[in-house]
Amino acid sequence: MGLTRLTHKRESGMKSGYWSPNRKEELVEKLAEYEDLEEQGKLLKLPCAAGDTIYHVCIPKNDEPQIIEMKVGCVEPCGAVRNYKGTCEVWNVYAETDYTKAYFKFFDFGKTVFFTKEAAEAALKELRRGKEERAGKDLDSG
Repeated sequence: MGLTRLTHKRESGMKSGYWSPNRKEELVEKLAEYEDLEEQGKLLKLPCAAGDTIYHVCIPKNDEPQIIEMKVGCVEPCGAVRNYKGTCEVWNVYAETDYTKAYFKFFDFGKTVFFTKEAAEAALKELRRGKEERAGKDLDSG
């Protein structure tokens, strides 16, 4: 059962937004269906989709933090389990580059995973600032 769109993006440059050849009753009925699902907590809005670009602020062991641009390969809304070094862990988003892959949870978004490079750079700057402050405290207490 595929989605049959009731609305279409305007193609002309004269107006922006959406239009529909459908009757008002059909549109209101479909909107009501989505609103009902949302009220029941059954409407799920995912943070990303397969093919999206994300930016991971990565801290390699004994190395400088860096930003890795990755492509989302798969999104598992309810989570999927993988066995990593003998431990089962749940993940929601699988992403990769030509040289690495990573598994993320939805709550990683906005913390170590971002949708724009600018947001990732701001997080990296904060991370480095915190690291410098901790290093300064260690020197003061030593």
